[in-house]
Amino acid sequence: MNKIIENLEKNTVSDNVLFDIYGVSDQEHFDCMFIAPRWTPDKVFDINTVDIKQISSNMDATTFQINHNGKKYLFIKLEIGAPNIADFCLSCYRANCDKFVFLGSAGALVPGIKIGDVIIPEYAISGNGATLYLHDRLNSQHLFEHVYSTQKLNEQIINICNEQNINVLNAPVISIDSLIAEYAHLDEFRAMGAQLIEMEVATFFACMNTINKNASAILVIADNSASGEHLIGRPEEDKKHYHNIRGQIGNVLLKL
Repeated sequence: MNKIIENLEKNTVSDNVLFDIYGVSDQEHFDCMFIAPRWTPDKVFDINTVDIKQISSNMDATTFQINHNGKKYLFIKLEIGAPNIADFCLSCYRANCDKFVFLGSAGALVPGIKIGDVIIPEYAISGNGATLYLHDRLNSQHLFEHVYSTQKLNEQIINICNEQNINVLNAPVISIDSLIAEYAHLDEFRAMGAQLIEMEVATFFACMNTINKNASAILVIADNSASGEHLIGRPEEDKKHYHNIRGQIGNVLLKL
């Protein structure tokens, strides 16, 4: 048994953290779980045509169940930051679900990537501290390692996107701990090969690898520091395009 899970079970009163904290039963099968630290279901799905109900809510997360065309999904809205992602994902070791998709925004670090572009990254660079705790021993040498998604799941999502006429890019993303402090290090991130930046994907991939679950991420570009397209003060046209793309992604997710 994985060391993290073994010690979790030894040191918690709960015998089912996934249910007690997040309201998710390990007795129920789900076709896919969508993990979103910022987004809400109404930003992704048409609430007039998709059956969405809230099944749990607390200071840690809000959990929604989605039923559509005979399939059952979960949408978990978490607070931002890698520690929140880690705690939820690690609790999913008993989940009756094999597919997990992270949904979020990212900033671009290089020219040519536009607001509203959809990225499915093959790997993330781990620039956040939470990922270090997933190793057998704490070691800062693991900082900035590459953490990989599940290629087969990526391919499935890309094929569905192609059917929906959604263009998809593959770009390396770096996950960091501070939105404010990141700007002092952008050149260093680019030197590492990062083309995108956000806060959670590396930890998400690493957690899913730890509990042997399939993981992919769908990121929508919200700004680009290299071309001067900043998050605050975006033109209304760019805002509309960004939100429209999120709605199109909903159609992709419901085919998983």
